[in-house]
Amino acid sequence: MKSYNKLKGSRLFFIALFFCPTVFGQKNSPVLTDNKLKNKLDTAIDYAAKIYLQDSNTNGVSIGVYYKNKKYTYNYGRSKLATANNFYNIGSVAKTFVTTILAQAVIDKKLNLNDDIRKFLPSSYPNLQYNGKPILVENLANHTSGLPRTFRVFSSTTQDSLRKLAIPEQVKFYSLYNQDSLIADLHHIKLDTLPSLKFQYNSSAMMVLVLLLENIYHKPYEKIVTQYLTTHLKMYNTKPFLTGIEIANSVQGYNNNGKSQQFLNLRGFYFGPTMNTTINDMLKYIKANFSMKNKAIRLTHQLTYGKEKGFGIGLGWMMDNNNNGERYIYHDGNTKIGYNSLCILYPSKNLGFIIIVNDTISQDKVGELENNIRRALDRQ
Repeated sequence: MKSYNKLKGSRLFFIALFFCPTVFGQKNSPVLTDNKLKNKLDTAIDYAAKIYLQDSNTNGVSIGVYYKNKKYTYNYGRSKLATANNFYNIGSVAKTFVTTILAQAVIDKKLNLNDDIRKFLPSSYPNLQYNGKPILVENLANHTSGLPRTFRVFSSTTQDSLRKLAIPEQVKFYSLYNQDSLIADLHHIKLDTLPSLKFQYNSSAMMVLVLLLENIYHKPYEKIVTQYLTTHLKMYNTKPFLTGIEIANSVQGYNNNGKSQQFLNLRGFYFGPTMNTTINDMLKYIKANFSMKNKAIRLTHQLTYGKEKGFGIGLGWMMDNNNNGERYIYHDGNTKIGYNSLCILYPSKNLGFIIIVNDTISQDKVGELENNIRRALDRQ
């Protein structure tokens, strides 16, 4: 059984607030599905999804499959079903979009992966090195920068005050942490290890990469990434922030106790990168990652840390081998506003999955769901 717990060190944002359901209803109702059960893939999906939904605190599962150049979508829920065009927040899978933009910047000759990051910062940072070795751009993308996971730790008094606020007010407070805040806090960081030496999952370092991309392209990351996705991949429903109408078309998220969560746009530079998308758009993304015609995407798959056989990292993407020796590429996500996600690719099989559940019970359980699908396919 594969493990997807490489990312447990990431900073996660927990939100628990009532929000009227837009797609899924209450638990303990019969499981509905749009699965037609016409072939072995349908049967494998049905088997795995129903195992996942045995937990009474789960609510729904949306699955996209890209297999041998064909796309398939499946939805399960306890009330009104989601569709492949409803929005989800995909958590840390968003980091693969940041690193795709980075790779495009390399293709565009805007920077090199072995550049000192200080080359793209607005002032002097003699502290961003250890024993004379600077942090490289690549180190931000593969979690080997040596930067602390949090650049600003708020006082206990501030944290106590924040807990008394409603969740939207808390999010508004953290959204005030912007580019200037990040730039200022970088002056106070002291490295305690050599960059490139050790893997330590780091959402804050990824936001430094976002800052560098904004400085290079002279526009907000939101515009950079949406322009790239629409022009290069024809992904028109993938964006960091949703409008009110789009939020109304989002899948209702729940926490691990089955309580509904309010959908919130997570702005600012305090949390890691954010991205909202649909199953159909993610299938376009998976297809692009298999075709490898896109030079930037091809670059994100090249190993930058770790092993060719075993755990490794490209640019943002994680890599490993399963018990059968098959190499796979993946990233999972958990926003704590009601969603867990997993995007995983098997290049040797031309097989890819995007799995999104509207609960936050366990990322490992989402990994088990994917394992169960593949095992069911192998048995048929």
